Amino acid sequence: MINMNREIPYKCSCGGELKKSKVEVEFFGINFGLKDAEVCTLCGSEYLEQDTMKEIETEVKKKNIFGLERKISVTKSGNSLVIRIPPEIAKFLGIHYKSIVQLFPVDKDLLEVKIVS
Repeated sequence: MINMNREIPYKCSCGGELKKSKVEVEFFGINFGLKDAEVCTLCGSEYLEQDTMKEIETEVKKKNIFGLERKISVTKSGNSLVIRIPPEIAKFLGIHYKSIVQLFPVDKDLLEVKIVS
């Protein structure tokens, strides 16, 4: 978040004040650069303008990743935990049975997967 400036006459759902600001926007690994947003001074929530949301939607649709996000359950096989990759995501990524991937724990609630081969 960068450059907090003008206050907005309505409040965030948390009760905090909203201010116009420029924020760095990234969705689905696509960097959209600095964009106008309303940012809560209390909880930090960022609310993007409608034009920015349309730009993001257009770009992710063009890359055929619109609607690929999924919530899946973790299962177990022997002593290992198993995360199943839905077929539409596997197809998009070009991975298949016996593909090699690397797992990177980024944070306590974020796991990054890199396709090696």
